[in-house]
Amino acid sequence: MAMEDACVLAEILCEAESVESALDIYVKRRRPRVDWVQQQSRARAKSLLLPPAIRNATLRERGDQSIHDNFGPLIPPP
Repeated sequence: MAMEDACVLAEILCEAESVESALDIYVKRRRPRVDWVQQQSRARAKSLLLPPAIRNATLRERGDQSIHDNFGPLIPPP
């Protein structure tokens, strides 16, 4: 996310009329993606509250696929 933030901010700063307008545009552009990532992260964190036997078996069975399912939408550029 930090690398995306830096790239997006640099792009916007090159095109904006002022730093203030660039920051407004940046927040509007990044906020939906950041909110989505936070939501996905919170949902995944809930799995840590499962009993260890269930959590560990689930992670062994579907761990990689689960991460891809949750965060795969991050692959396209922001």
